[in-house]
Amino acid sequence: MILGMLLWFTVSFGLQDFTDAHEYVVIAHAPIFAEIELHAENDWLDIYGIYFNEMKPDEFIYFQPTQDYFTIGAEISIGSFAITAEHMCQHPIMADWIKDYDVEWGGYNRVYISLSSK
Repeated sequence: MILGMLLWFTVSFGLQDFTDAHEYVVIAHAPIFAEIELHAENDWLDIYGIYFNEMKPDEFIYFQPTQDYFTIGAEISIGSFAITAEHMCQHPIMADWIKDYDVEWGGYNRVYISLSSK
C-alpha cells in the first residue's frame, strides 16, 4: 500500500476475431492481443491505466505489433454513485511491414456518472 492505496494489476494475452465496419472501409484488427491494466485504489478513488496492443504473427515465434491503445482514468465512488473521467487514444505502430491491416489514429475523452446496485 502506498498512501493508503491498494496497487493491483492484470496481464492478459489472447486471440481475437474483430473487424470494424466503417461506411466504406472494413478494418481487420490483428488476431493477437496483449493487455496490461494497472490500478491504484482505495475505498473511494480508483486511478487506472490500461495498455492494449494488437499484433499479428510472423514466421516462427515473432509478433509484429500493429496498433496500440492507451487508456487513463480516475473514478470517484460515493455510495452507489461514481463519477469517472477517462481518456483513450489509439496509435498505429508505423512500420514498412504493415500491409494486411488497416490501422488508425483516434481516441476519446469522456466524463460520466454511473449508478451501481452493489
